Amino acid sequence: MFLRRLRTSAALRRGATDGGVLAALRAELAHELSASSGPSAHPPLRPEDASGFDTVSDAPRAQDVLLSRRAGSEEVLVSALLAPLRFVDQDPLPRAALMKVFVSKPGATPVLHFDCRASWVGDEEDRGAADYAINAVRYHSAPGAAGQDEYEGPEFRDLDPRLQAALREYLVARGVNPKLATSILQHLLEKERSQYVNWLKALEQAFAKDR
Repeated sequence: MFLRRLRTSAALRRGATDGGVLAALRAELAHELSASSGPSAHPPLRPEDASGFDTVSDAPRAQDVLLSRRAGSEEVLVSALLAPLRFVDQDPLPRAALMKVFVSKPGATPVLHFDCRASWVGDEEDRGAADYAINAVRYHSAPGAAGQDEYEGPEFRDLDPRLQAALREYLVARGVNPKLATSILQHLLEKERSQYVNWLKALEQAFAKDR
């Protein structure tokens, strides 16, 4: 995507008053449009693809997505966005997603809060599957009641392995499973690509007006 380095040749720059920016933008835009067979606007997440979760918020220009699922009196909220890029030398690693999962019941406390990281299984980023790992578990006396001075528990990796496995099964039983992780990661990548293409189009129009 935008990690691909633009190679603006002398031919592109020749005679251009903008240093070749417009030609480079058009080349990058053509590359992005030809590299994907999907629509430029990212499609919404469907409940059947997201383990029964409904979309609460997925604004076109926002980086995150918020999903909700109700089972009886219990509500599960999942907020997710792409993790920052990471590199090995100068090569980017496959993208991951940061997920926050909240489990609550009306009028009941505490609200359970899980911090998770969804990542690809194997190297097939485009056609593979994803899974997630729990990084932290905490609770809040009420939604949004977390405080900096509150004890948030030990590192998840320091918990007894049986407790780690039980907490994982707790989430899976509520629809937070590898299928959901895969759908969220694919959706966020498509959303970022759509935002990038729209950004390129806006810049192209801005530079084209100067001609």
